[in-house]
Amino acid sequence: MSLPRIRALIFVWCVCALPAHAQRGFGNFGSFDNARFLRYPFDKWAAENAKPQIRWNVRIDPPRLSPHQRMVAGLHISVDGDEIRRHQNTGPIIMFVRIEDSAGHRYQTGGQRPIALLHRGAQFLDLDYDVSAFLLPGDYFVSLAVCDGRTLEHSFVRRRLHVSAINADPLPDAWNGLPPVEFLPLNGIPDAWYIPQLRSRIRLPIETQRPVRVELLVNTTPSELGSLISFRRNMELVVPSLKVLMGIAPSNGSAGLSIIDLNRRAMSDAQADLLAADWPQFRSSFAELSPVTVDAKTLAGQRGMLDYFAREATRLLGPTDQPDGVAHALIVLSAPVYFTRQDKPPPPPEVPADPRRRVFYISYSPIAAVVLPGTLPAGRSGAATVDSAPEAGSTIRRPLYIFTDDLEHVLKPMGARVFRVSKPEEFRKALAAILDEIGKMPAGR
Repeated sequence: MSLPRIRALIFVWCVCALPAHAQRGFGNFGSFDNARFLRYPFDKWAAENAKPQIRWNVRIDPPRLSPHQRMVAGLHISVDGDEIRRHQNTGPIIMFVRIEDSAGHRYQTGGQRPIALLHRGAQFLDLDYDVSAFLLPGDYFVSLAVCDGRTLEHSFVRRRLHVSAINADPLPDAWNGLPPVEFLPLNGIPDAWYIPQLRSRIRLPIETQRPVRVELLVNTTPSELGSLISFRRNMELVVPSLKVLMGIAPSNGSAGLSIIDLNRRAMSDAQADLLAADWPQFRSSFAELSPVTVDAKTLAGQRGMLDYFAREATRLLGPTDQPDGVAHALIVLSAPVYFTRQDKPPPPPEVPADPRRRVFYISYSPIAAVVLPGTLPAGRSGAATVDSAPEAGSTIRRPLYIFTDDLEHVLKPMGARVFRVSKPEEFRKALAAILDEIGKMPAGR
């Protein structure tokens, strides 16, 4: 009887990619820098086109648009446990990743793993090494290698990778000035959502003829109060989108950031200058879910949460008669919020349409994998999250939330334009529409 297969996952930790002569990468199982590419004959392997000496598998995922509004591709190297066993008296196993752009600039990183850490009793774990990278549209060569650090047995592969531009891109200039390649670091929550090590940022200038104040209001409270799973599922989309929105820069005006915790009825953080705001200043707002005991009192208090939200949204939008001659725009970013067990508050009074006061609501829903009728495995029913990996062909992917949520009920009477999105492509289109409308706003009185 064969031993069960066990996998050991190795991820890359590296700073943003720079040209190879300057860039340094870090593996979470030992440091890794460009000296390794000189110490080992990587360039010789690239030139010799030799047969693989280590049994391995490689995979390059097709590039896709990520919630960070960047094209991302995944690179994967795997060596099975039986092959690891063959190297038990040598090692360590070293992995190399190099990406070369069309101008010949090289971006590289890698990792290593001692054989001893892959040894579990009589078994040897499979080795999986995964790297992701942000890439600008263009053509690249991807070189991957694995070697035994003592014997120099190795395998090498070089493949072409094409990253297509977005068809009819609604934000064609958003990537101006970004590096062609940036490797993504491995982070814990909440840094994994924001990726603070990558200092490059999408810039979203707004050409405004008149002064405008843009306020960004981000909600962190999930529908399922106290649910860490719901909170993290929502923030996987909300936090990267927040980082994108932090690139908003009116040519004649300013922007600010407020982060609201409806459960505590408090502002977790407020930054008057959006461009100067940085992750360490508001990281704690996403570090943990505010504690809550869901009881009759809490459920009754949900009406107060929406009342509080309405008051704060109105405050940030400013009075109807603006004395400063500045137009005001409020952008609300949240996953859909449904407080179903409550006496809902009456909607705010209708606000007369005012082109100098605009409200935009981006309702960003996670995606669910829904099991189709008649294909359920025994003992299972209902919908599963994407991560549950149901059998191929038995599911469809759709937004987890599809109905009007409670925040929309509050914002609609304020004249809000609502964008319900569930994909990065939809968010990009919504963002382009919002920037266009803000740019056309007339001044206040």
